[in-house]
Amino acid sequence: MQKIIRLCLIGSLHATCYLWLIPRVILPRFGSTGSKVAVACVVTLSLILVTLMFRKKKQP
Repeated sequence: MQKIIRLCLIGSLHATCYLWLIPRVILPRFGSTGSKVAVACVVTLSLILVTLMFRKKKQP
């Protein structure tokens, strides 16, 4: 159940970033270079979170 909630939060992060943050804040101020940097940061953050979420814990 926790994984489903985390995946929904990651999805809402992407939706907020791609539908509001990039077109209304970053693109007018920083142009296409800023948009590329923002997309790269969001994708990297999401990959890290998903990797940590599905990584198996070591058994002692």
